[in-house]
Amino acid sequence: MPRRFVRLVVFTLAVPAVFLSGLWGALALWFQLPLAAGPRLGVIAAFALVAALALAGLFARRLRNALVAYGAAFLGLLLWWSTIQPSNDRDFAPDVAHGVTGVLRGDTLTLENVRNFSWRSPDDFDENWEERSYDLSTLEGADFYLVYFMGPLIAHSMVSFGFSDGRHLLFSIEIRPERHESFSALGGFFRKFELVFLAGDERDYLFLRKARDEDVRLFRLRLDRAQARKILLEYVREANALAIHPKFYNTLTANCNSTIFVMIQSLFPNFPTDWRVVLNGFLPGFFYDHNLVDTRLPLDELIRRAFVTDRIRSGLSEQDFGARLRENTPDPNR
Repeated sequence: MPRRFVRLVVFTLAVPAVFLSGLWGALALWFQLPLAAGPRLGVIAAFALVAALALAGLFARRLRNALVAYGAAFLGLLLWWSTIQPSNDRDFAPDVAHGVTGVLRGDTLTLENVRNFSWRSPDDFDENWEERSYDLSTLEGADFYLVYFMGPLIAHSMVSFGFSDGRHLLFSIEIRPERHESFSALGGFFRKFELVFLAGDERDYLFLRKARDEDVRLFRLRLDRAQARKILLEYVREANALAIHPKFYNTLTANCNSTIFVMIQSLFPNFPTDWRVVLNGFLPGFFYDHNLVDTRLPLDELIRRAFVTDRIRSGLSEQDFGARLRENTPDPNR
């Protein structure tokens, strides 16, 4: 094999490897290095300089030592990265201060830390964490909420379980920022936030979403009681495990939507997967294609009737609130 060809192959692989690893390292340092902004930028600049010299060393023999220096720097970065571990013991923001946990005795499911905040605005609220019990023999089904907060491609996914007494138990899988932190999709790739399973009263979660001027859509799912029970108990099992073994949120692989589908596929291995599980703003079409929602009407009409933001009102009981949201919302089980 000609030497020129070998060098071409090496350069073809090495150049993007150094560039991409350098970019990843700079972002990792930005999101995780526990320094003030100025010193942090100084460390990032030094790391970027070594990476740039390493790239130059691929072409200039006199700079080959820079490749060794960059390799050592990147190895040190990886060792430091391995020390960053998730924790349940931080000063978390009030709305994610407690993850839900549960105990099943017979058909009675008792949950600790069910959230039931009263929201006047996203920054003005009364905190309330409750213990609640649910009779799983009265579980009727499950509904899927999509909350569009950043355009049509991506939405926040939530699942709500309905009972014959009119109550609904909503689960939301979210990032767990500390008090001083705000959401960052990019930071979610760099161990910036822990993952948390929250459960609560629909009024709490949906009032908050409306207060943020977000588009809330409700899709009734074609599930029998046994299927809904399995999914609900899987939520509880995962929440209990997370309380013992915390995990990091990941924008792509461990988020509000992917975590749901991983759980469902662990229960139902033949459950379908396609690109809309990632771009979950398009999940209504996925549900429709796989007969998981009411297909007796056109998809456009189903999506239009799923819009429930205008039905979110204060002053209603838990049962009346849930019933109002579901008025005229297509139910495939009826």
